[in-house]
Amino acid sequence: MRAPPFVAQCLGLCLVAASPALAQASGDMHVNMNLPDSIAHVIPRAGAERAHYAITSRDGKTMLLLMDTTIVAQLTDRGLAALKSPAQVDTISDATSKFFAKMVLGALQPVFDHGIAYHLRDMASATYADGRLQIRRTNGDEVFKGVEFGHEPMMTGFAPDDAKAFARMATDARKKLH
Repeated sequence: MRAPPFVAQCLGLCLVAASPALAQASGDMHVNMNLPDSIAHVIPRAGAERAHYAITSRDGKTMLLLMDTTIVAQLTDRGLAALKSPAQVDTISDATSKFFAKMVLGALQPVFDHGIAYHLRDMASATYADGRLQIRRTNGDEVFKGVEFGHEPMMTGFAPDDAKAFARMATDARKKLH
């Protein structure tokens, strides 16, 4: 079942609002998503075994999956475990800040246990350039460009060979839709 488009926008806003508090609370924790349109939507996490192709970031915390009709960005089990780690808030000395950080992490963890899907039909191109995987819409905007985990844009976190292969396979999958 597809979540309403506004859920993706709310997810993005929640993460953007929460990331300054989490980044302030712990140097290791930083998540940022900017999903200004309704083309991307929130879905339950997808299993990599169901994907036609999947790549995992070099740090093992995020992944992209190429499904039948969508590209899904999501945290890996390792990425989710990093969010749930008590170490994320143990470095906070101020009791009020620690309480707030735990509250925000606890409230957002069910949200992080989802993927963000982007329809292949809305993709104009997929390439690897300038050190990052670039998936572009027909208007030229990059999909997932604003997604960060750990102070690094997600789309720069993949090994170049993996990103190039993903771009080729996404392009081929897009062509097969017609």
